[in-house]
Amino acid sequence: MITTGFALARQLDPHRITVNSLHPATYMPTKMVLESVGYSIDSLETGLQAALRLLLAPELDGVTGQFYDRTRAAKAHADAYDPSIQQKLWDLSTRLTKRPE
Repeated sequence: MITTGFALARQLDPHRITVNSLHPATYMPTKMVLESVGYSIDSLETGLQAALRLLLAPELDGVTGQFYDRTRAAKAHADAYDPSIQQKLWDLSTRLTKRPE
C-alpha cells in the first residue's frame, strides 16, 4: 500500500534501502483483466518497463518515499500523505500480521 510505503520509507536509510510505490500500468492484457473488463489499455511491456525503471535507473538511486504512475512521479490520494493515517494503518497492519504467541 502506498500509505504504509511512505511510512516505511521514513524509517529506513535511503542509502541502503529505498521504498517507492508504483502503479505500473492500466488494464494490462492479463487473463484477469481481459475476462473481467474485456479490453486492455496498456501493454505488459509498459508495466514491465515501469517496474524495471524503479529497480535499475541510476537517477533513482537513493530516491525513496515516492509514488510513480508508470514512469512519471505522481501524487497519490491526499490521505496517503497524512502522518496520522499512515500511523493508524501501520499499527493496524502490524497488529493483523503479528504472530500468535
